[in-house]
Amino acid sequence: MILITDTQYLTNQSLQSLLFSCGHEVRVVATREELLVHLKRKDVKLIIIDYVLFDFKSITDLVEIRKLFSDIPVLILTGTISQMQIRDLNNAGIGNISLKVDGREELLQAVDAALRRKKHYSEGVLEILLKKDGPIEPSGVLTRAETDIVRQIASGLTTKEIAAKKQISFHTVMTHRKNIFRKLGISNSSELVMFAIKSGMIKNIEYHI
Repeated sequence: MILITDTQYLTNQSLQSLLFSCGHEVRVVATREELLVHLKRKDVKLIIIDYVLFDFKSITDLVEIRKLFSDIPVLILTGTISQMQIRDLNNAGIGNISLKVDGREELLQAVDAALRRKKHYSEGVLEILLKKDGPIEPSGVLTRAETDIVRQIASGLTTKEIAAKKQISFHTVMTHRKNIFRKLGISNSSELVMFAIKSGMIKNIEYHI
């Protein structure tokens, strides 16, 4: 079962209809107490929530729910979000965030990624994370060193070549790669390059096969 936790009627109805049409069992809950009752039944596969509008005082309430039911993925679906909020959610282990203005296919991709426990930021969320000259480092996603490694991989360099170019050990580059893959919830270089292009870290013309 997928739980929709929002106070906006149109959002609830539209999302419920969309997920029903894709074969998902869906239930809408309106209060924190009702949410806890359903979570204790052990049949919840995903929580879709706008924690700003829901029956929470702050993000702390969501973090507490997350700690109690860490095996249930959470997808944030919100009308607006700041860089600081994205960072706070990421630090709390919540890496699935979409906007209510996202299209049908992008919303379904977000739901699918969350169900598979893969990290996913929608295009609109990625734009918020960007500044004019590239990704914002304090976002809590990638460090400056990791961002540079992503660009080197996208340029077609091997791990050995990156190590030589940056004058660091092969092991250090491998550690960066593992951390990048873990943070972004991806499993191969192709997915990494697509993320880098989509997030604005690199341009399409910088990607070499």
